[in-house]
Amino acid sequence: MVSRYPSSTISSRRVVVVQSDPDARERLVAYLKKEGIDVFSVASALELYSILSQEEFALAVIADDLADQRGLVVARFLKRNTSLSSIMLIGAVTPKARLAAYNAGALACFATPVECAEFSVLIRNLFEKGVAEGRGEAALASQLQFGGGEWKLLRNGWVLVGPGGAMVKLTIKEFEFMSLLASSKEMAVPRSTLMEHMEYRNDIHGHKALEAVVHRLRMKAEKAGGQLIETAHGVGWGFSSVVTLV
Repeated sequence: MVSRYPSSTISSRRVVVVQSDPDARERLVAYLKKEGIDVFSVASALELYSILSQEEFALAVIADDLADQRGLVVARFLKRNTSLSSIMLIGAVTPKARLAAYNAGALACFATPVECAEFSVLIRNLFEKGVAEGRGEAALASQLQFGGGEWKLLRNGWVLVGPGGAMVKLTIKEFEFMSLLASSKEMAVPRSTLMEHMEYRNDIHGHKALEAVVHRLRMKAEKAGGQLIETAHGVGWGFSSVVTLV
């Protein structure tokens, strides 16, 4: 069985790349190593499953077009059975493909061929966020999976993550609404502020458009983990729980 908690001897910056294409795999591994990231690589899902009984990592980078199994299937397995978080590599980052990756448990997805500089910055940022407070490997993996009983709003991909780790994709308008509430230090954000921020006209059509966004977000929040958006009558809207913007 795959251990859910990395041992204390494993580097908190260790990454495994799962990529069947040898050229693409070697290119990515070489770049990450040059950036000082501890990288291991395998060519198939079967190799990954085998190595997980002997080695542990903080993050898996998974190509969706593996020779023996869809990468999305691998990401879903990791989410359900391990503390190992994942980033997906896909041929074309369409909204549908991105949503499938998030639903499978991936933190982010990149189009192939990967833009290595941007990719390595993301990985370094994830690791720095985990180790900045002196957390161990298990805590880092837990944070990367966005667990821990907190709501989170991800800038990368416009995703709302529930306290249990469930993810729902947001539209740009929905994300603008949620990010404004998450960034506000007030109990509630006034309707007028939201209207202006989201560039809705101050007329009946603009108000209906804003209310439609709130309605959709309440439904999505229910799917992600429960009630979240509260109405402040005569003012606007606020959150019933803390939402961290990351």
